[in-house]
Amino acid sequence: MFVSISKIYINGKFLTQQKTGVQAYALGMIEAMKRRNIPFEVLTPKSNLLFDGFNTKKIGFFSNSSFWEQWSLPLYVNRQSNSILINFCNSAPLFAIHQIVTIHDLACEQKGFKWFSLGFRQWYRFLIPRIAKSARVIFTVSEFSRQEIISHYKIDSENIKIIPNGLNTNIQIDNRQIQENYILLLGGNNPRKNTTGVLKHINEIEKLGFKLVILNSDQTVFNSVPKRVHPSIIYHNYTTEAQYYSFIKYAKALVYPSLYEGFGIPVLESLCLKTPVICSDLLVFQESFENLPIYFSTSNPSDFIHALQRLHTATISDLDVEKLTRKYSFDESVSLILKTLQEL
Repeated sequence: MFVSISKIYINGKFLTQQKTGVQAYALGMIEAMKRRNIPFEVLTPKSNLLFDGFNTKKIGFFSNSSFWEQWSLPLYVNRQSNSILINFCNSAPLFAIHQIVTIHDLACEQKGFKWFSLGFRQWYRFLIPRIAKSARVIFTVSEFSRQEIISHYKIDSENIKIIPNGLNTNIQIDNRQIQENYILLLGGNNPRKNTTGVLKHINEIEKLGFKLVILNSDQTVFNSVPKRVHPSIIYHNYTTEAQYYSFIKYAKALVYPSLYEGFGIPVLESLCLKTPVICSDLLVFQESFENLPIYFSTSNPSDFIHALQRLHTATISDLDVEKLTRKYSFDESVSLILKTLQEL
């Protein structure tokens, strides 16, 4: 299949982490590669529980996934001839000789925002420019992120390939969790998701007849966002995948008021489940989803309520869903990966 590459390894550090957008991206790519009968091996720390259905191999000595990634992983892959390591989730070993790095966004590089813990922010500001410079190829998920990488790190544009996100092809939806009418907010304890900007409007949300359901992640890399006690706010911690899709499916709208994104997988998932989306007017959302969401400006306090009042006119057609699923397909993205590997 490949002239110079006989073995594909995948950095399996993400299997030790809670599943969020970047982990979903990795899983989607691996499942699509498996459907295409592409030979690969997912390398993981020995502390990881093996995933059924993946060709997964435990290597190394470190139980800490970050130490494992920086030491055990490159030590192993550098000894394998005619091989390539693919990293799907932002981080990668500094000393791997032949690797592809995926950079979803440059959130850690945004000046003036303290969305992440100090240690996480400093580590990524050290790590990402170095792996970007040494990678054989960089994958990213949107033209917006591609231009950010080119501008910030002065990377040759030809070395950056857009490998888009895809939609989960095996969505299972649990029973309805909340009977009242509600709008859904994800990543409630991630300050980049701008929870506080929505909480300011909770009284107006209540007057419009909605509860505000907020799903929190248990990841520790984020700076904390204070909880607000209010009779129309319902908090939920990390849920099963089927519950997650249930929350989206039965919501009157997904609210996604992010201050910065590289793509926005929940927006795609919601639209494909025909749940209207109210989101901030970021360029990447407009690039990716065009006129399907209801946009509002995070700098205009009244704009969010105006967007919420437009919900009754929001419709997502079968044709809209069909276009999105064609545009964002992991199978098509894997075809782009194969083309990139053949060009190395």
